[in-house]
Amino acid sequence: MNFLRGVMGGQSAGPQHTEAETIQKLCDRVASSTLLDDRRNAVRALKSLSKKYRLEVGIQAMEHLIHVLQTDRSDSEIIGYALDTLYNIISNDEEEEVEE
Repeated sequence: MNFLRGVMGGQSAGPQHTEAETIQKLCDRVASSTLLDDRRNAVRALKSLSKKYRLEVGIQAMEHLIHVLQTDRSDSEIIGYALDTLYNIISNDEEEEVEE
């Protein structure tokens, strides 16, 4: 029955992850990956999440992003992703709130 739900568009049988869990797993990948490509892909994924989940990414990934900037400075691509992520976290590009 679970198979039919998955095929028909119902809830999938697999576990559902929250955004915080996904961000934590990406942070773990950034911290523990020995291959630069793995770290780069994790930082790229954090960058894509940082626009919608600024607070969560900022809280969980800030230390890891700073570490990437310090240790991987020879790779311009991962540095660019890390800087873009930090920009997304600290910028206020959303619609400006009306001041009262």
